[in-house]
Amino acid sequence: MGSALSFQLFGFAVSIAAGFVLGAVYDVLRIWRDFLHSSKRTVFFQDFFYMAFCAFFSFLLALPLGEGAVRVYLLAGESVGWFAYYFTVGQVTAKVSSLLSGLLYRYLFDPAGRILRRFAVFLSKKGKNALEFVKKKAPKRKKRLKPHGS
Repeated sequence: MGSALSFQLFGFAVSIAAGFVLGAVYDVLRIWRDFLHSSKRTVFFQDFFYMAFCAFFSFLLALPLGEGAVRVYLLAGESVGWFAYYFTVGQVTAKVSSLLSGLLYRYLFDPAGRILRRFAVFLSKKGKNALEFVKKKAPKRKKRLKPHGS
């Protein structure tokens, strides 16, 4: 009886660690969203695939620890680990990534975007000039069906 209880305690501890890992994976998604300014549709699909990953991960965890059965203490352990990560390390990484994202956008991405927009306007003006030139010269060209013979 004692060995079964210690195995369950071991399983609970492993599931807490697994929940911590799942929290870190979610944190990577959260940082990704912060840097790329994801749309609502993208966030939906990211969350959907994250939940599918968590379900598969929990299933693989339950095979050796729960002998293939879903055990409440394993799911509770994963939840405890996930929330422990989210409210400790996750809060710190969220603040740091938000600050870093703001600095990168302010000093790197926004100036680069302005330069690219100016270049695009320049190319657009040159393209319009070339198109006008072609439209002007096209009617003056001779249209021959057959090349001149010598």
